[in-house]
Amino acid sequence: MENKSRLVDYPLFRLTVFLAAGIFFFDRFLPDLSVWPLLLVLSCLLSFLFPSVIFKLRRPLLNYGFGVLISLCFFLIGGVLVLFQRGKIEYSWDSDKSCYYGIVESTPVLKGKTLRSEVLIVGNVCKDGTVGKFIDRNILLYLMPDSSYCDMQCGDGIVFYSSISKPISDVEFMGFDYRRYLFTKGISGTAIAYAGNWTAVKIDDPASIRHKALRCRDKVADIYRSWGMDDDVQAVVSALTIGDKSELTDELKAVYSAAGTSHVLALSGLHVGILSGILYLLLYPLKRFRGGRLLHSLIVVGVLWAFAFISGLSPSVVRAVTMCSLYLVASVLVDNGFCGFFSLSLTSFLMLVYQPMYLFDISFQLSFVAVLSIIVFYPVFSGLVQCRNRFVTYLWNTLSVSMAAQLGTLPLILYYFGTFPTYFLLANLVVGPLAILILSSAMASLLLSGLPFVGDICIKTLESSTTLLNNIMQFVHDIEGAQVSSVNFNWMQSLFAFILLLSLFMYFRKHTSGSLISILLSLCFIGVVEMYKLRTQVPPALFLARSELYIRNGKDMKVITTETGLYNIKGIRVGVMKSAYWRDVRLKSVDKLATLDYVYICRGFSGSIEHLATLFDIKTVVIDSSVSERYRQFLKNECERLNISCHENSGQPSYRILL
Repeated sequence: MENKSRLVDYPLFRLTVFLAAGIFFFDRFLPDLSVWPLLLVLSCLLSFLFPSVIFKLRRPLLNYGFGVLISLCFFLIGGVLVLFQRGKIEYSWDSDKSCYYGIVESTPVLKGKTLRSEVLIVGNVCKDGTVGKFIDRNILLYLMPDSSYCDMQCGDGIVFYSSISKPISDVEFMGFDYRRYLFTKGISGTAIAYAGNWTAVKIDDPASIRHKALRCRDKVADIYRSWGMDDDVQAVVSALTIGDKSELTDELKAVYSAAGTSHVLALSGLHVGILSGILYLLLYPLKRFRGGRLLHSLIVVGVLWAFAFISGLSPSVVRAVTMCSLYLVASVLVDNGFCGFFSLSLTSFLMLVYQPMYLFDISFQLSFVAVLSIIVFYPVFSGLVQCRNRFVTYLWNTLSVSMAAQLGTLPLILYYFGTFPTYFLLANLVVGPLAILILSSAMASLLLSGLPFVGDICIKTLESSTTLLNNIMQFVHDIEGAQVSSVNFNWMQSLFAFILLLSLFMYFRKHTSGSLISILLSLCFIGVVEMYKLRTQVPPALFLARSELYIRNGKDMKVITTETGLYNIKGIRVGVMKSAYWRDVRLKSVDKLATLDYVYICRGFSGSIEHLATLFDIKTVVIDSSVSERYRQFLKNECERLNISCHENSGQPSYRILL
C-alpha cells in the first residue's frame, strides 16, 4: 500500500512544484511577455503528448521523455496563468480626476482620520449617471468621512470623485516593496476621496457569495461587541473565531508575535483542526449505525464549510477547509485511509490554478510550509520519546507539532520578519487547550446566548478563557530575551536553509554520508553568505519622508525631531520646513549665512525659497509630495531663478541621503 500511495502522491507534488516554478519564473523574469506565444508552444506540446495517451506507449525511454514534456507543460501552464492574472490587475489610470462607480470589497477600517477599504472599480460615471468605460480593477480607497457618513458594508456601491494612481513603492525607506505587495493582492491603484466627494449606495442583497459571507462575519462581530467584553478580549475572540483582525491593536499583535503564537490570531489549519476535532467527538455516536461513517464525515465537512462562510471565506480558511474536507471524505471512500501529503498537494495545486498570485502571499507560503513540515518532521520528533504515560505522550506530541512547524517555517520567518520567538514551546503548550476552550465556548455562546442563565455562563467562560490567554502571552512577552530580532536571511540563505532541512530529513531517514555532507555544505554556505552580508552592509542613511526626518541603520528606523526643524547629523545640515515659523524671521547685520545642505519643504510651509535664501545658504531643495501642485510649481520656479538644485518626491515617497 505504501508504494501505491507514493505513486499517487509524488507525481501530483512534482506537477505542483513545476506549476509554481512557472508562476514564479514568468512573473519575475518575463512579466511583459504576451500570453499567446506560450499558448502556442503549450498547444504543440499537448498535441505531441496526445498520441502517447491514446496508444499507451510503454517504452521506458519514451516514458521518461514524456515525463519531462509533461513537467514542461505544467511549467508553461503556470506561466500562462500568472501572465493572464497580471493582465487582469495592471491598468493605466488616468492622472486627471474623474467620477467612478465601485463595489466595496472589504469592510471599511479606520486608519487614522480615514476609512480604508478595497473597492472594485466597475467603471467611470458619465454625466447622465450611467457607467461608461468598463474598468473592472481593484484599488485601495481612502475615504474622509463627513457628517452624512453611514456604515458601509461589503457589497455596497460607492460613487466617488478622485484621481487613481499606481501605488508608490520605496524599498529603501519602507523595507519592503509596497507596490509589489498590493499587486500580489490584486490591487492596481490607490485613491483618496475627500468629504463631499463620495457617496455610498446601499445594496441590501449583494449577488456575490463572498460579500454575503463578509456581511455574515460582520454580524457575528456585532454580536460579540454587544456582550460588553473588554476591548482586547473582544478583539482576540473576533480574530480567533471568525478571522476579523480589524480591532487588534499593534501592541496586542506584538505580544503574540514575541510569544510565537501569532498563528492563533489568524484563522488557519489550527482552528479548522480544532473545530473538526470537536465535531468528531460530538458526532461520534453516528458511526455506530450503518452508513454512519459517511454521514459523520459529510456533516463535519458541511459544518466546516459553514464555518468558512461565517469567517468571510478568507483564503487561509478556504484552503484549510478544502484540505480537511478531502481528508475526511477520502478517508471514508478509500479503504487504506488517505495521505495528508496528497491532500496538501491537491489543495495547493487547485488554489494556484484558481489564483496564481497566492504563491507570493506570505500567509499562503507559511501555511503550506508549516503543514508540509509537520508531515515530514512530526514523526521524527514524536519518535524520539517513547512513554506509556498518556499525559507525557500528549505533552510530547504537542511539543513535536510545534517544533516541526517552527522548524519548517524558520527560514521564511527570518527572511520576511528577521525575528525568532525563543519561548514558542512554552507558549504553544497553553495555546492549544485554551484555543479549544475559546472556540467551544464561542460556539456555545452564539447558540445559547438567548437563554438567561446558560448563555451568561457561556459568555463568561469565553471572556475568562480569552483573558487568561492574553495574560499568559503577556507574561511570555515580558520574559527577558523572549524574542531574538535582527536575524535577517536573504533569499539565498533561506534557500540553503531549506536545503539544510531536506538534508536533515534524509539523514534521519537513511543515515547516509551524502546527506551528512549536504548538511555541512549548507551550513558552510549560510555562514559564507552571512560573512558577505557583514562586509557589504548598507551604510546608514537619512530619509526625508512623510514630512519628517528619519535615520535608518540596517533594519532599524527612527524619526528625529527638533523644535526648530534644523538638524546637523554627521556634518549634514538639514532643515525641515512644515510650518510658517521661518516666514517672519529676519536677520540683521550677519556677515555669513548658515549653510543648509538640504531644505525639505512639506505641507504647512507657507513661505518662499527666496526668503529662506536670506536666512540660509541653501544647496538643495526637496519638495514633498504632500505639497499642492500649484505651490510646488511656484517653488520650482523660485529654485530655478535662484540657481538652487531642486528635487521632487512626487514619484517616490522619500529622498535618501547616505551618511
